[in-house]
Amino acid sequence: MLLTPHTLVGLAVATVVKNPLIAFPVSIGMHYLGDMVPHWDFFSGTTEEERVSGWRPLAVAGELSLAVSAGTASVLYALWIVNDPTLAFRMLICGIGGVLPDLLSGMTMYLKNLNGLLKINNRVQAKLQFQSPLPWGILTQILVSAFSALMILGSTAL
Repeated sequence: MLLTPHTLVGLAVATVVKNPLIAFPVSIGMHYLGDMVPHWDFFSGTTEEERVSGWRPLAVAGELSLAVSAGTASVLYALWIVNDPTLAFRMLICGIGGVLPDLLSGMTMYLKNLNGLLKINNRVQAKLQFQSPLPWGILTQILVSAFSALMILGSTAL
């Protein structure tokens, strides 16, 4: 799944789960559940060589920028408009938690000596990934993103 839907799911968790000690691990767990949704991403059907060369790293960097922008806008909204620093903190950590497994996987593309946590994360991610061809693999992510946005906007916390 692309990083922006994972970020939006993490932000939705932040609006629903009020305890940050619970919200952060839930947002990480939701990442793995999100990977079980049929989806397409920039690495669908690629080799390791293709993942680190050509247009794909640039596309991932651009998509990461979009995810960071969504997270930053949400944190600033919680701080400046809602005036709720605890919500802003939860959004920050849950937005990060929502993409953390992919960030760890991304590191492994460039690091060849993997430690235990990175190996475990890669194995779990590989088993849970449910790749889907275009356009269906994008459509599912639009639906996940829209549902997450509705949860965020409809939250009593906002």
